[in-house]
Amino acid sequence: MLLLESRDRRRTPDPVDDPEALIEEARRRTRLRRRRRAAFVALVLAAAAAIAYKVSGGGAGVVAQTASTPLVNLRAFAGRGELAFVSRGVAWALNGERGTLRRLPEPARWTASNPVFSHDGRWLAYVTAASTLVTPTTVELWLAHGDGSGARVVRGLDVDQLVGWSPTADLLAVIGGSASSTVELIRPPGSTRTVMALSGGPSRQGFVQGAAWSPDGGEIAVSTNGFSASLDGGVIRAYPVAGGAPTTWFRIGARQSFPGTCSGCGRDETIANLVGWWPRWGIAFWVYCCGATRNLDETPLALVARAGARPRVLAQTLSTGTTFVAAGTDGALAVDASSSDGRVLGQGKAVEHCDTVTLRCTPVPGATTWIGPDHQRCPAQTARGPSCGLVAIAPDGRPGSGVSLDPAWSPDATLLAYVRAPVMKCVACSDAAWDAAHAIFVWNARTDATRRVGLVDGAAVPTWSSDRRDLLFVRDDGLWLQPISGAAAIEIEHPLFASAALTGPDGVDYFGQVPWPAQFSWWSR
Repeated sequence: MLLLESRDRRRTPDPVDDPEALIEEARRRTRLRRRRRAAFVALVLAAAAAIAYKVSGGGAGVVAQTASTPLVNLRAFAGRGELAFVSRGVAWALNGERGTLRRLPEPARWTASNPVFSHDGRWLAYVTAASTLVTPTTVELWLAHGDGSGARVVRGLDVDQLVGWSPTADLLAVIGGSASSTVELIRPPGSTRTVMALSGGPSRQGFVQGAAWSPDGGEIAVSTNGFSASLDGGVIRAYPVAGGAPTTWFRIGARQSFPGTCSGCGRDETIANLVGWWPRWGIAFWVYCCGATRNLDETPLALVARAGARPRVLAQTLSTGTTFVAAGTDGALAVDASSSDGRVLGQGKAVEHCDTVTLRCTPVPGATTWIGPDHQRCPAQTARGPSCGLVAIAPDGRPGSGVSLDPAWSPDATLLAYVRAPVMKCVACSDAAWDAAHAIFVWNARTDATRRVGLVDGAAVPTWSSDRRDLLFVRDDGLWLQPISGAAAIEIEHPLFASAALTGPDGVDYFGQVPWPAQFSWWSR
């Protein structure tokens, strides 16, 4: 899917020749990209027809895997909050307090994705889409109580992109409209209010590229784009949730070049793809140059500290998914920096922590050092070249022998969990052995000490509990729970994906970049 998107980085017609056609094409291209992405996730996670289903924990402890149910360890998750996950295209809600598992509804032959809890765990949102890549499909928004009960579709809402819940209120934001032209706020159980709309339609104003909540939940940053010289180009505005005039944070004309970044591509058409709005940092966005729908290699991560300030490029990261940037409380920030090795997940990646004073990011200790087993079987490194992508690798125990991925701050922003792995030797080889070597490490920001947590290999995307005692992570097509104390990890759920053939990064996304936010959400007390 994303391979197709990379081919969209081409020169578009001159707006002087046909400005209306150009705007229509830009609108169509962006909308098609989003719809196809939603449909791609649905297709990969294709599941059986929906039926209402509920399992009571009772004394059973474990729900056995069948053709229509996943394996779920209710006993192991007891007292650990609420977990929503997608298994074989079906969304499920696991309530650790009540010991219940509930299957969430979706239209027949549709599949679910993107479950996400509200800040207080009272509400759960997810989307459903038809499993097809032939044409853009309708995407529906569903809301349910945190335990999965009372699920209902939000009627009359054309969903293009799920922004997420407010950090302080039970208020959900989505990008919608007939052509990515509005930002809607939904208050459970389903009342909808438009917080911003592009007046005059996309042909006159462009389209909405992305949105992000302010840290206090009082505003929503919205990025819009227009490709004609007569339109604004790329603009980021902050809209008060309570109403009132927006504040312009960043603006760049369609023919302007982003400073020090976008050059040499004929038409600049800079797109600001919002990443987040963070305390002490401001609004962050990935810089897409030349009208690209997405930069697949390392992408500039820029920050605007305040409205009207000059943007500053903080780091180069990958921009597919959201596991390459981690923002914590009080300005804690970590990125997965990408070197000149480009888009390949297993080469040239290092987790770095960033300083709000110096505005610089520094690799965590050992971020590129691997010590441990490495069972990759690749051709002998005798002929380096693009056909295989062989890379020079430092000996084990030396910087350059490993990569680090998936940073995640603890709730108090003192501990940074991440995944470390050996360098992927060759992109033409199977990466199953590389995946199996992944291990979880935790860096202490106060002591500068790093240690490995647990003995389980093959881990990905660690996620913290609210009390810092546990990490939830993905391994072997399932979700596992790892106590920080070092006790044995235990599997909570299996499977995630539709079939064994689609298990792991290669079966889901591009160059190993898995869209994990589409798979699960954890809320813990």
